[in-house]
Amino acid sequence: MSTHFALRSLAAATLGFAALAAQAADFSFSGQFTHNTDVVQIDFSLSSDQTITLFTDSWQSGLNFDPTLGLYNAQHAWLQTIDDNDGSFAGLGYFDAGAVLTSFAAGHYRLTLSLAGNDPIAGANTIGFTLDGSTPVALADWVQPSSDINAGDQKGGYWSLHLNGVDHAAIAAVPEPGSVALMLAGLAGLALGQRRRKGT
Repeated sequence: MSTHFALRSLAAATLGFAALAAQAADFSFSGQFTHNTDVVQIDFSLSSDQTITLFTDSWQSGLNFDPTLGLYNAQHAWLQTIDDNDGSFAGLGYFDAGAVLTSFAAGHYRLTLSLAGNDPIAGANTIGFTLDGSTPVALADWVQPSSDINAGDQKGGYWSLHLNGVDHAAIAAVPEPGSVALMLAGLAGLALGQRRRKGT
């Protein structure tokens, strides 16, 4: 009888831990941007339809840049741009970005954080931004569209991003353009070497 009780207890504990693992959680990320073209990408997932909250709290009355969020599906097609506080957040700054999304569908998503002025391209079937391909400008030298040129504000690069009510979230591994170019050059060198070997 004690073996039967132990097996039942073990089964109940296993189910309890599985339920805890599937529960929604809150995730916070922060970092530092240095250029107007900098972007951070966060992958997150939901195991069931639920209400989620996505917001920044780093604008700090103009000490740091004006953030913009882009929301994409698992195939990286654009779903929504979230710019400025939609009124759902009492403690956020005027230019912080945030939204409460009710009955958000289960699945895998990507959230991007960029500077206003380097906005997500709406309607695109891939992740892209308005300043893609332009020469990066240091934040100290860039005048952000929403800044007050008389105050010299929005020069800070600190960012802070929160995802509440999601099951999993992590910074996406996005290769730097220089790394991609180096990898392509290496592959071209290997192909050339292989071609020369076949020719002799």
